Amino acid sequence: MTIPFDRLRGYAPLCFITAGILLWRITSPFSSILPWIIASMLFFAMLNMPPREMRPRRQHLFLLLLQLGIGGTLYALLSLWDQRIACSLFMCFLAPAATAAGAMTSLMGGDVGFATGYTLLTHTLICFLAPLLLPLLDATSTLPFWTLSGQIALLVARMVILPIALAWLVRAFMHRLGRKPRPQKKLTYWLWLSSLIFILGKAVDFVAKEGGENVVLLLASFAVGFLACFIQFTLGRLLARRIGIEETACRQAMGQKNTALVLWLCISFLHPLVAPGIAGYIAWQNFFLSYYMRKGQTV
Repeated sequence: MTIPFDRLRGYAPLCFITAGILLWRITSPFSSILPWIIASMLFFAMLNMPPREMRPRRQHLFLLLLQLGIGGTLYALLSLWDQRIACSLFMCFLAPAATAAGAMTSLMGGDVGFATGYTLLTHTLICFLAPLLLPLLDATSTLPFWTLSGQIALLVARMVILPIALAWLVRAFMHRLGRKPRPQKKLTYWLWLSSLIFILGKAVDFVAKEGGENVVLLLASFAVGFLACFIQFTLGRLLARRIGIEETACRQAMGQKNTALVLWLCISFLHPLVAPGIAGYIAWQNFFLSYYMRKGQTV
């Protein structure tokens, strides 16, 4: 009797998500390794991509303005009910594209250059947008613009700039030796699976510690996380052909978010009830990713 590994692999993300939720007490203390796992995924994705493929495109700016416009509109509507829930929703739209978006696009056979270029653009702009917008979202924020911008920039440099620079150095060195880097899709896939355990463990741990004050608002925060996730993944899929972008890259660029960065912003500078929406987005986006991986996996 042979074991159908290809079919079992389709269920692997769900198994890792379940493990992350159930084993959160064990995994959450080790969540500090997450940035290194994500940076490793980006490193391997960049090894096989020339810098010219990450050039800025007009579609990048269009997607960015669209996401900020939708997020701002929904924030204005929801703030009529509860400003904290509205802020939670807006942060889901403000969040930059995930550093793993390029790697996941590569795993599914999409345009890695477009997804990674959007990651760089959104991470660069959040260094300037977040210090401007956070005081408007939370009147109690007193951190100087350049201090906050510098802290975000350091995190971006570690999670985005460093792995890309190292990948291109290794790529150039191998070309000098007359060798070509091999795609490491299976390794990237297992790195992503391992990240699910720590991401979900961190999210559950945060909710368990900070989210018990108001159950209604906590559930509402999770709901807006799902709403933001659904809107952005769906828009990415529907808009791709209309704006001349490969579908997987557009979907991942819009929907897959650097939740670690915005979760840190929420915990550090906003009301505690803003953060569960981001924690919810972590779970929802990984369910979406698991679905798309099962639907069109090319690993």
